Amino acid sequence: MVLSIMNSKKIKAGLINTAYKLFAMPSLSFPTAAATVVASIATAISTNIAFAQDPATWTPPARDTSQIILEQEQTVSDFGSSWELDFYTNEAYFCGDNVGNYTFLVMNPADNPQAEAPLWVYMHGGGFGYYDETQTYRTLVFQDEDSWNHEEDFTALWDQQLLRRTVDDNGQPIDQSIARRIDEGYRVVAVSMCDHDIYSGLGTPYTNNPNGGEVNGLEATMAAVDYVVANYPTTHVFAHGTSAGGLGVWALSVAYAAEGTPLTAGIADFFLTERWITHIHPAFAGMPPFPYGPEYDPTAAESKIGIFADVNLGFTPIDMINNGFDDTPIMFAAGAADRFCAGDQTPLAEAATAGQTNCEWMAQPLVDAVTNQANTPHEVWVFAGEGHVPTNYAPSPAHDVVDTFLANVLAENPPYPFAVQANVPLMGMQSLLLFGATLASIVNFIRVKKREQSKRK
Repeated sequence: MVLSIMNSKKIKAGLINTAYKLFAMPSLSFPTAAATVVASIATAISTNIAFAQDPATWTPPARDTSQIILEQEQTVSDFGSSWELDFYTNEAYFCGDNVGNYTFLVMNPADNPQAEAPLWVYMHGGGFGYYDETQTYRTLVFQDEDSWNHEEDFTALWDQQLLRRTVDDNGQPIDQSIARRIDEGYRVVAVSMCDHDIYSGLGTPYTNNPNGGEVNGLEATMAAVDYVVANYPTTHVFAHGTSAGGLGVWALSVAYAAEGTPLTAGIADFFLTERWITHIHPAFAGMPPFPYGPEYDPTAAESKIGIFADVNLGFTPIDMINNGFDDTPIMFAAGAADRFCAGDQTPLAEAATAGQTNCEWMAQPLVDAVTNQANTPHEVWVFAGEGHVPTNYAPSPAHDVVDTFLANVLAENPPYPFAVQANVPLMGMQSLLLFGATLASIVNFIRVKKREQSKRK
């Protein structure tokens, strides 16, 4: 991928033009101009890799685990057991405020923190938001730019996520999917989302953000997983996301599969199809309890996170499953009465004709894609009468369905994904050599031009 980008005549011509202008500026020293050219080349590489338009050749982003720091350790005891918690910060990735960093929390198996165990990657919800051309933040009607653009500390990931999902206000365990995995001896890692990017940011500039910075959700999530499997004894690896995290499960699964290290399985508790963009949002925006207003542009995610938001690029679950994606079994879940897809409102004419709620009708193209895939490992469940993210609350029929899905996956005796460390896509020697050759040709071009200018004087 890097090679094809660097060999692009259009990109190379643009870089040469930029370099010529920089080196021709008398106010810039040669080292400063050279550094700026290097930055331009790096930007061209990262942007074009991130927004590459072919799922068959797309390369996931490189990520950085070298700046991960253990910030806090704590032991919690309850129900006759104790769990060691390890809280980490990754200083390589900044949040949307360009101040805080991405974080993650590891909950080790009860009473045996060093045990070899399956890993349950939990990606919480929080919606999506973006800055428009006026730098006004657009998101759900009950959120603003301060909702999910800041660092999540220990309390945010423990008390407000894992503990709240698994223990009720009376201190009693909640019988739901994460709690069942904890009881089964899984190691759980809760990852943060602090670019408000549904865990799908590819390291590209954070569009229109007055704080500047990049969108790093997928990079930071993969870095967290890479770090945990490298430092904790791990068998199978599962991803479970709710709401925004459900959308992130798809991005994470596709990315690891593209590296030849598919996750064992994923639980995507919430998904969208193109029908949400073309029909549901236009019909219900600004009509409570639908949580989006008319000023929210459902296509704005394309410029913020690229391939996992643009329905025309072939990276949607429907497109990829229609094209044979079966690397990672995914259980897609939704509630038929979910307000986020207007499932609790009067059905659209198309939905009414099909005898479906709006959520069921929105989901139908994905149901069809999975149904039509021969020997599919995927499942789609739209639970009648259930609301938003049914794997996140109890009682719910979703939890028994998750158990059965996992049992079926494990019955196939899948390999441990990281038994051999993933081939993390760092720039290889061949790419580095081409990078250097390209830079050298640009610098030589400028020196020749300057020499010609001197002779004419």
